[in-house]
Amino acid sequence: MSCPNCGKPTDKESRFCGFCGSPLTPPQAAEAAEPAVSDAAVSDAAPADTAQEAPTEAITSAPVTASTPATPTAPTTPTAPAASAPVPDAPAASAAPVALQNQPTQQFQTAPAAPQEQPTQQFPTAAPAAPAPQQTATNPTVAALTKTESIATMGAGLGIGLAAALVLALLGSIAFFFAGDNLEGTLSDIPGMSSVSNMLTDSGGDYNTPNILQIVITVLVMGISGSLNMTTGASGFSDYSDNGTHLCLPVGLPGIALMLGAAFGIYMLARKHAVHFKWTGVIGSGIVGLLSGLVIVVLAAALPLSAGGSYGPFSASVSLSGASFRTFFMAFVLAGLGALAGYALAQYAPDSGNVFTAGWRWAHRVRGFVRTFVEAVAMYGALFLVLGLIALIAVAASAGNVLAGVLLIPLLLPALPFILHSMASLGGISAAFSGSGSGITFTLFKLTGHFQYAWALWLCFVLFVVATLYIALRASARNMYDQYYAKWENTWKAPVAMMAFWLVVEFAFTSFAAYYDSYKVSLTVPLWYCFVAGIWMFAIEALALSFGPTVITSLPGLWRMFVGGTVQQTPQNVVDYVKACDPQFGMPKAVRTATAVPTVQMQQTMAQPASAQPAPTQPAPTQTVAPTAPVAPTASAPQPIAAPASPAPAPVAPAEPAVEQKPLSPKAKKTIMIGGIVAIAIIALGIIYGVLSSTVFSAKSVAESYVSALAGGDYDKASSIADPQIGKDQRKLLSNSVAKVDSATISNPHVDSVKTSNGTTTVAVSYTLDGTTINETLSLNKSGTRFLIFPNWQITTPLVKSVNVTVPDCAEALTVNKVAVTAKNAEKNGNVWRLRLYPGMYSIAAKSTDYISGESTTFRTGKQNESTVEVTVKATSKLESDLEGALNAKLDKCAESTKASPASCPFGYNIYDDDEYRNFAWSISKYPEINDIDLENGSFTTKSGKAKLTYEWQIGDEWKPSDTSDTFHANGSFAIKDGKVTITFDDDGYYY
Repeated sequence: MSCPNCGKPTDKESRFCGFCGSPLTPPQAAEAAEPAVSDAAVSDAAPADTAQEAPTEAITSAPVTASTPATPTAPTTPTAPAASAPVPDAPAASAAPVALQNQPTQQFQTAPAAPQEQPTQQFPTAAPAAPAPQQTATNPTVAALTKTESIATMGAGLGIGLAAALVLALLGSIAFFFAGDNLEGTLSDIPGMSSVSNMLTDSGGDYNTPNILQIVITVLVMGISGSLNMTTGASGFSDYSDNGTHLCLPVGLPGIALMLGAAFGIYMLARKHAVHFKWTGVIGSGIVGLLSGLVIVVLAAALPLSAGGSYGPFSASVSLSGASFRTFFMAFVLAGLGALAGYALAQYAPDSGNVFTAGWRWAHRVRGFVRTFVEAVAMYGALFLVLGLIALIAVAASAGNVLAGVLLIPLLLPALPFILHSMASLGGISAAFSGSGSGITFTLFKLTGHFQYAWALWLCFVLFVVATLYIALRASARNMYDQYYAKWENTWKAPVAMMAFWLVVEFAFTSFAAYYDSYKVSLTVPLWYCFVAGIWMFAIEALALSFGPTVITSLPGLWRMFVGGTVQQTPQNVVDYVKACDPQFGMPKAVRTATAVPTVQMQQTMAQPASAQPAPTQPAPTQTVAPTAPVAPTASAPQPIAAPASPAPAPVAPAEPAVEQKPLSPKAKKTIMIGGIVAIAIIALGIIYGVLSSTVFSAKSVAESYVSALAGGDYDKASSIADPQIGKDQRKLLSNSVAKVDSATISNPHVDSVKTSNGTTTVAVSYTLDGTTINETLSLNKSGTRFLIFPNWQITTPLVKSVNVTVPDCAEALTVNKVAVTAKNAEKNGNVWRLRLYPGMYSIAAKSTDYISGESTTFRTGKQNESTVEVTVKATSKLESDLEGALNAKLDKCAESTKASPASCPFGYNIYDDDEYRNFAWSISKYPEINDIDLENGSFTTKSGKAKLTYEWQIGDEWKPSDTSDTFHANGSFAIKDGKVTITFDDDGYYY
């Protein structure tokens, strides 16, 4: 079959010529041929992603929504014919519908044509021109690339992309300007450095600092994930140079702006001039990427970030340049991918005003695994973008500088959302230190119990699971009305796409790296996470095919939440335009091969201008359309046995699917429900486990419970949480009764941080005691498990303090906050009692008895584990009287002696010859009075007393009576035991 306009061979099923865009069906045969359009589009192979996706409607400037397809009626066309001059190549919608008349339908042409008698709205590639004489054939791709329109398109993509990237780099540079102002302000506060420039220049020195252009270009290089190379040098005091330091950051907002700007510019003009995606667009994308890379590398080489200074023979300099192959490569890739997307959307979604709405419409029209993949990336991206911004602002606020956090957004996005996504979906973040040969991977489970904000990551995990279930239910709704792809054999495609996507993300969007000599420090999402992302994607596909439809049909009230997941239909004029640009579009592979026209002949024919002749028209079904909008025919219902050209339109409720399904058997329903319940239970248990592990069963939680128990005076609970590691008798002061005194316990307990090193977790805690903030450190280790799955944290360094109390020998007991303790409850060493206490305020006194009264001493435990306290006591009048009584009784006992010098008594009579004296008899003529009582040492002194001695002494053979007296002081020591006073005389207190 040949085209009636240009005479070139065409596909017999095509409605428009692939070379000139003229319709192939004569006007008189249009009505008869119309019913076969939808049937011809059905094939055994899966249709292209831009196939019809939703109810037919006129192309508008906003995404269309699914609705019930209209019934075909008599063909009509817009009332007003298009002007003879070329019109914009993408359809636009009018604000209000008008009456319809039978006129030519909208057409799409890829080559210029002469004015027609009744032309319709078209997508021309150039202004009509008269037929030119046959010229020597040139390569059509080269000819297309060298056209003014193609060059202008590439120029728009290049210019807008670079301009957008520079604008975002300028915004990111504000953070560096802000830091420089802070540094200058800090230096100005130092005496003698109020003006650094004056200090150097006045002393004959010179210096230079980076200018604004250098900073902007450096931020641009960092934003596209280029490589910054640092070169340093010094002379005079130390001849030194180094050029082995490199720094690479992930792609930031300047890189995203480069990509989106290129796509925006390319789409704007490629749509206007009908530039073909294949191969003009592909090669043009490479050219845009190549030129972007060259421009950025040249700018980086011309404007390195440099600073230096000199003073006499001394000088030093540092330069940070982004002129590297990585910089060129990343700019080439980002700009090239953006341009490629612009060319593709200009051909496959030309019915939009800009690339953003085109991307939105394409995403809602695409089918199968591509739609699932695009929807998952979009929803996860939106969720973690919001969470990442909240986290960034929260961290900046906690550091006391929200402005700095906001200014760093151009460099930290989208890396921060991607890293948060990895952490919250059971992935991680890896830090490596190649110089020391060490590295660590932080995961959600590893941070639980060690990171005080781990609960926030678990909250992100919950939100991620909810988003995953929502994506799966949207996919289920899509599968119910587009069943061609709803097969288990297709479930591997989306996971593979997601794995490939995350491989790119790990390299370009999450990798921080710094190199110095042989050392390397890097921070990135681990390589293995791509498999985790693939598993989550497979879970979406599996949930969508298993219990998803059952959930949707059982909850009709929530249908509006999932209807957005259904496929929107591509307007017929867009399909026809794509078909005109690519005649093999939508054909099965075998048909493409059989009907392919030789490439050289096709390209040569496309290069020839079409002859001017009236174009036949094509009728369309009746619809209310705008005057300039194309009219699309109604698509036929899909058949489950073959690949439909477009899915059935989604109804308003899922109770009656467009495609008849075989009812599920009770056994199948039961299996699906059980599987769904088990899956939900596993997810719920995982969430519960994560929450409990990061709260109730975490090291932080144990530390919080411990210090809270101490602050609440529940010392028994604190002892159950952390073993005091002392004997049972010494634990008497670690009981609740000690804490009942006002202001005895600590207050304002707080866990400051949790750190883990070499298998030991240390928790920094603080509390207030007597108006003073005291910082302590607790050490914790895992000791088995609790309930078989949760870690059992044990505090190995309890907050038990020691106080050494000097106790008088006369004191048998002490009172500590009104609790009596004896030497049994202490570790006694002489008259020093060592007591064990929890942090707090304590009032210590000797326990008052009939003989002594204790004076209270208040002390506060400190950060040190050892304290010293001295207890003072006073003697009572009863002690003085009983001591005198004991003294007198002791003296009377001594007076009973029949010896000249009674043993251990304060008095005596010194004789030289025992044979000359006999019949000794003592009596106390004057009892000494107590002069002083030393309670601390348990001693006493007396005033003088007198004892009378009678005896006989031998003179010759006769014994004569005689007497004498002895004045003495009865000093000694005393002890109180069982309520009785006992005394012992000193050996050196005798007077004879």
